[in-house]
Amino acid sequence: MLISLFKKTLEKSIFCLLFNFFCVIINLMKNILKQLCNVPNILSLLRLLCVPLFLVLFFVFSPNYIPALIVFVVASLTDVLDGFIARKCNLQTPLGTVLDPLADKLLKSSTLFAFAFFGIIQWWFFGVIFAIDLTMILTGLVLFNQQIIIPSNIIGKVGTFVMTIGLFMCFFPQVFAPWNEYILYIGLGIVISSAILYFALHYKAVFAKFKELKQVKKEDKQE
Repeated sequence: MLISLFKKTLEKSIFCLLFNFFCVIINLMKNILKQLCNVPNILSLLRLLCVPLFLVLFFVFSPNYIPALIVFVVASLTDVLDGFIARKCNLQTPLGTVLDPLADKLLKSSTLFAFAFFGIIQWWFFGVIFAIDLTMILTGLVLFNQQIIIPSNIIGKVGTFVMTIGLFMCFFPQVFAPWNEYILYIGLGIVISSAILYFALHYKAVFAKFKELKQVKKEDKQE
């Protein structure tokens, strides 16, 4: 009896979770279609598409990293261009504030994964960065679905820049070792500081918004 009840409760919970996730994806797709005809957003999307291409080239041509390096450099340049164009031409959009850091984090994490897989960096380093980035990506997606837009802070941008330099040096470990690791450690410290600042500055606004939405849903049910 208890097992049967537990199974039914678990099935309902999984169904609700999948349904909510599906709703989030649908809302994201609607916003993407509305705001995608925008040069900075197209550049950010291009950077996202570079992630799987980078991984394929890295693993297929290893230990020749030049093809993957070219993709990495092109993707990194789009990061500079999309922000510059968005500010200069006043093309900043809510989607862009989510898409840009999402592309940055996926590119950074995938590059670290490739280097860790071939022993160029340690696995724990990738694990720490991946955990931070995954937490911020999921938080950003949920907030975006709730129409809460939190732009990247300057410390995060500096951290991304330092990590990009360190990752570039990792393509030539025989030339830059051990300085590539030192640069990555500095970048790691900045990234951690940025994540702490992100949650410290915005947790009140986030919880206040969720509380407001919860109250609205409660009132709708009562009606």
